[in-house]
Amino acid sequence: MTDAHAVDIGKDETEYMEGVPMLEHEINNAIFQNTPVGICYVRKRIIIKCNPHFEKLFRYDRKELDGKSVSILYPDYYTYRIIGEKDRSFFKNNDNAFYIAERPMVRKDGTYIWCVISGRIIDRNRPNLGVIWVLQDISDHKNLEEKLKANVEKLEIIVAERTAELTKHVNNLNQEIITRKKAEQIANESERKYRMLFNMLPIGISITAQDGQILEANQGFKKLVGKNTRLTNWQKLARDFFSADGTKIPKSNLPWLNKDYQNDHIDCVEVGMRIKNDGKRHWLSVSSSILPLQDQQVLVAAFFDITYRKKIEELERLRLAELTRLARIDSTSEMGAALAHQMGQPLVSALNYLLGCQLRLQNVKGVDEISDSVGLAIKHLEQAGQILGRVRDFVSKHKPDKTYTNINHLIDDIINFLDFDIRRNNINVKKSLATNLPLVPLCKIEIEQVLFNLLKNSIEAVRGMPNESRIIIVSSELNNKNAIQVKVQDHGEGMEKGIAKQVFEPYFSTKPNGMGIGLTICRSIIESHEGDLTYSRAGKKGSIFRFTLPIPQE
Repeated sequence: MTDAHAVDIGKDETEYMEGVPMLEHEINNAIFQNTPVGICYVRKRIIIKCNPHFEKLFRYDRKELDGKSVSILYPDYYTYRIIGEKDRSFFKNNDNAFYIAERPMVRKDGTYIWCVISGRIIDRNRPNLGVIWVLQDISDHKNLEEKLKANVEKLEIIVAERTAELTKHVNNLNQEIITRKKAEQIANESERKYRMLFNMLPIGISITAQDGQILEANQGFKKLVGKNTRLTNWQKLARDFFSADGTKIPKSNLPWLNKDYQNDHIDCVEVGMRIKNDGKRHWLSVSSSILPLQDQQVLVAAFFDITYRKKIEELERLRLAELTRLARIDSTSEMGAALAHQMGQPLVSALNYLLGCQLRLQNVKGVDEISDSVGLAIKHLEQAGQILGRVRDFVSKHKPDKTYTNINHLIDDIINFLDFDIRRNNINVKKSLATNLPLVPLCKIEIEQVLFNLLKNSIEAVRGMPNESRIIIVSSELNNKNAIQVKVQDHGEGMEKGIAKQVFEPYFSTKPNGMGIGLTICRSIIESHEGDLTYSRAGKKGSIFRFTLPIPQE
């Protein structure tokens, strides 16, 4: 609310009021006081006078608003200022026009109301008299309008959603009709392609009922089992099947038919197959799954021919065994001086004793002494034979048969075997062997090879060190992983971090004339025993090699 001009009306107002007849003035005053709408007279945006309904509308006491700025009726100063500029512009540009607008206003207690406000200059010829404003509370109407608007919007949203949903269902129905028509058109083509793919796959596939009846098999399967006629049942298949250890598997107990073996599926089970009256063996990797089919469950099995791979693995195993034997021969050649020393002493002693016997026989005296001398000669010759036998066993070919063995006995044997090297280099070998260790299944010759290589490396690592550092510690213990752990530790120079990472790589060696296969072979041997071989530094100097041998679980 605002007046049209910010001009003091002064005596003009008095003159106007004196010109109004008394009766008319009283009637107008009665109307002003009793009308059910809010009326106020504003000049210079100051409330000069307002009727009781106006005061009640804004919850002010009688005459409490007289002389107050209309700014107290607006939510904030910004609204008050903008509306004032708008009102002045309207009255300036519109002669004798009513200004009507809806606007939010604020009561004394701070609550908001919506009002329809209409105003007009009292006298266009004397605009400085101010403006009469009439206000009506339309809050209920506004709230109802907002609710109605919200309901209409909600209804529009619901209608839009229902329309979209119906359109979607119609489109889906049309699409389903089109899809079914296409499915009907390509059904025969898909079946033909499936049959072609099923028979062209390079792997064998069979579909078997729970009773062992072969419901269907592709060409790859028929080729794999060497049967071109129609296959009907596994029991009638003229083939023998066996497990990896050579044990024959009854056809009723084949992994892909055995309910106890298979719950949902099996994956990559290796099974041997041999055609009857034919010595050739074939190896198959079989995977199978249960497939619900109509009123029964069938077994779908895939067969891969891995015969070539198994042959390669066997050749690799034989190559590794031969390489291991060559490494032992190479190691033995380095022990020539030690063998010569160990063999020389008993042979020379035996010779001297036999010469003494010869002299005594010439004089036919000392028969008892001759007998003792012959006995000692035999003892030394037997000792020489044992040394030669140990060397022969160490370098000879052998079957990788595993027997239950005490690992501490092998450690003692290898230390005794290297005794000459140890004493020649003035090395102190300390043993810390756990007692009551369980026997473990191992190939004695192969584990001796591992112990020999590790001890030999440690001897070479410390022989150039000062006497107080020429120490090798060999220990055995049970670890917390149900395995026996053997540790060989020396006080040599050790290896740098970058080199240590390559220590088990083939053909890598820190020795000038090393072949670089010793530790590689050792790791392969330990892994073939399902154990681990690791290397770590022993503090600032020295090396530690550890290997484990698992203890079989009953």
